[in-house]
Amino acid sequence: MNPKVKVRLRILAILTTLIWMIVIFRFSMDTGTSSHELSDLCVRIFNKAVYSFTGKDLTISITPEHYALIELFFRKLAHMSIYFVLSINVMIVLFTFNIKMSLKMFISALFCFLYALSDEFHQMFVDGRGASFTDCLIDTSGALLGIIAALILYCILYTLMTKYQKRKGLIKGAYD
Repeated sequence: MNPKVKVRLRILAILTTLIWMIVIFRFSMDTGTSSHELSDLCVRIFNKAVYSFTGKDLTISITPEHYALIELFFRKLAHMSIYFVLSINVMIVLFTFNIKMSLKMFISALFCFLYALSDEFHQMFVDGRGASFTDCLIDTSGALLGIIAALILYCILYTLMTKYQKRKGLIKGAYD
C-alpha cells in the first residue's frame, strides 16, 4: 500500500475511533432514568415488530418479569454492540501498522477492556448509574466479536486486493 494512503487511512481510522469513544462516553453520561427510557423504547419497538409478525402483544402475553428480562437483554446487547464497533475501529487503526496480527488482536482487546473499565468507573458518578464489572466483561465480549469480524473483513479485502493486483500485473504468483 502506498505510504501516503496508509497515513491517510491511519488518521481517518484514529479520528473515527475517537469519535466512537466520545459516543460511548456520551451514552455513559445519560442518567439512569434516561438510559432506562432508551432501553424501554427499544423494547417497545421490538414489541411492535413481534406484534406485526405474530399478532401477540408482549406486554399482555408475558409476565412483567419476563418483559424486564427482554429489556435487560437489549441493554446488554447495546453494551456488546458499541464495543463491537469500537474494536473494529481499533483494529483498522492497527492494520495500518506493520506488527504481528496476534499483537494487533491483543492490543485491540486490551484497549477495549481498559476503555470499558474507565467507562464503568465514569458511570459511578452519573445519577442513577453504577459501575458493573459484569458490564465490562460484556463490553469486552462484544469487542472480541468485533475483532473476529475485523479479521474476516481483512482477509476478504486482502484476498480481493491481491487478486486485483495480480490481474493488473502488479504482483506475480499468488492466487492463480
